[in-house]
Formats: sequence, C-alpha cells, structure tokens
Amino acid sequence: SNLGVAAIIYTDIHRDGTLVGPNLDTLRELASKVSIPVIASGGVSSITDLLSLLALEPLGVTGVIVGRALYTGDVSLKEAIQAVGSGRLQDVPPNLGFSTFA
Repeated sequence: SNLGVAAIIYTDIHRDGTLVGPNLDTLRELASKVSIPVIASGGVSSITDLLSLLALEPLGVTGVIVGRALYTGDVSLKEAIQAVGSGRLQDVPPNLGFSTFA
C-alpha cells in the first residue's frame, strides 16, 4: 500500500480455467501478509467455491473473478449474486436484473 497499490489480483495459473476450486490456502496466506484487499482468480467452479471465498473476507479477500464457470454454466450469475449478496457488488450495471445473463 505504501507504493500506491490499491489491491492485489491473485490468479493461480495452475487452476485458472480448470474448474477445480480456488487455492484457499494460498489466498489465506497472502491475505494475512498484506494490508490491502486481495481479489481471487482461478479455479472457481461453484457457488460453494464463492461461499468459501466469502468466508475469507475478514482476512482481506474482498473479491473474486469468475470466468469459465460462467461460460460453461457451472455457475449462474443470478445464483452467484444471490449467494454472496448484492450489496457486495461493484461496477455492475443497474439494469442487471433485465440482463440476458442474470
């Protein structure tokens, strides 16, 4: 944070696009060692994964990037929003409820 970094996007490249679940241990370790928010990326395959990441929020894991799981339909955007709570969303279009994706 002293260098002006607002957040860290941590992408586990060994899990990215694999749908095997996020690397919770490494995310937990990283978040405990930095004083800025950590955004998780790589491996998310289910609502359960999102809830597991949500449990790390008190440690500083404040966001998640979901890619392939949305494309394959393993994760429904609407269900994901319902699971994590719409109050946590940022930069989401106000008409999301009318989107063909939700």
